[in-house]
Amino acid sequence: MLRFIGLLQGMEWNMFDSFLQQKPQVGIDSRIVVITIDEPDLQKMGQYPIPDSILVKALKKLKTYQPKLMGLDLYRDLPVEPGYQELVELFKNTPNLIGIDKVVGTKVAPPRVLAQLGQVGFSDQILDGDGKVRRALLTVRSPLTLVQPDTLYETLRERGLGTAALSPKNQLRQSLGLQLALQYLKTVGITPHTHPQNRHNIQLGKALLIPLQPSDGGYVRADTGGYQILLNYQGTEQHFQSFSITDLFQERIPKEKIQNRIVLIGATAESINDFFQTPYNNRLFGSAKQMGGVFIHANTISQILTAALEGRGMLQTWPEIWESLWILLWSVIGALIGWRLKSPRQLMFVITSTGLGLIVFSYLAFLQGWWIPIFPPLLGLVLAPIILPLFANKLLEKIQLQQTLKLLLVVAKEQPAAGKIAIEYFKQAESKENQQLIDKILQQDD
Repeated sequence: MLRFIGLLQGMEWNMFDSFLQQKPQVGIDSRIVVITIDEPDLQKMGQYPIPDSILVKALKKLKTYQPKLMGLDLYRDLPVEPGYQELVELFKNTPNLIGIDKVVGTKVAPPRVLAQLGQVGFSDQILDGDGKVRRALLTVRSPLTLVQPDTLYETLRERGLGTAALSPKNQLRQSLGLQLALQYLKTVGITPHTHPQNRHNIQLGKALLIPLQPSDGGYVRADTGGYQILLNYQGTEQHFQSFSITDLFQERIPKEKIQNRIVLIGATAESINDFFQTPYNNRLFGSAKQMGGVFIHANTISQILTAALEGRGMLQTWPEIWESLWILLWSVIGALIGWRLKSPRQLMFVITSTGLGLIVFSYLAFLQGWWIPIFPPLLGLVLAPIILPLFANKLLEKIQLQQTLKLLLVVAKEQPAAGKIAIEYFKQAESKENQQLIDKILQQDD
């Protein structure tokens, strides 16, 4: 019951965060490079948004490094002179560049030229109730109509698995991360297909994309509109190769670090405030360090590529019926422990050890790509030994009451007056619940 009303949701989220933080570290994903614009860069440029002329200079320099794809995680809905016309021409002649817009909540328009070319992905992130990003939003239907999961494959197929061309209405919008990942995979011959057993699920190479449902894992009636997946972070900023835009201008980046890679360009300056709380935030010890939005996009891309190419990285949840049976199993285990052990000290030791075993098992399952409930089965394990004796004592009390009343009825048949008085005294000494039971037995005896 506590789970269904959402009281355990925050605890499940915190355990999810702990599992991610304790997950063995993977190496740097060399397929992705991030070009950052930090505070020292802004001080040198003298303004933000950065002028179009500086952006042109950066993109031209990047093109000489021959990246496979480029993602511009900067809003460019308005000209920032000088250099606007030059930027427009550059956009027209850079087919491997994807820009961004914002489609959920307060909207931000995309660069007009990139929109006309169908080279735009949205940058929106999904925040949980505690303000953290644990889910990746891959697609929505704009304006304001959320995509149904079963339409994802058909629309990707119709659009040639690339970026979605902007249309006036009923338009499927893809995220920046999804677009870059799909285009990268297309270059190595991997395209999405519907799963034969479930048309909502998408087979992408070795990966199976499964849309998140409202009560999957630790969620309770979550808003899972669009096509969302659990975001299995590959790591913090340190798990991606990154260079500043100043490094780019001063040619301090080796060409082999960018050639044939996905390059993301985004702001990490604190004054721009493009930061989000993630499972790596730890409010118990020190201040919470937030992650730049460009690195969340990098994590999304890395997760999809790793899953599609290597068959790992996706997080799944059990069907609801399995989760219910899982909770019931641990409640039964707790009841059996309570039935066999009478010593409070032994009972506490065994319950604690078993609970730790449950957490370890859940962590190992998490490492294999499964997020399963922890606190509902833990509560069942702990409460069952407490509830079982109460239930047993209640049942024993009822049996004793019935046996005593039967003896009094035997006496009442032989000595009606004395028996009637004895039954009345016996009834008055009991609780209202037992009095009702006595009346019911007497009625049946009549």
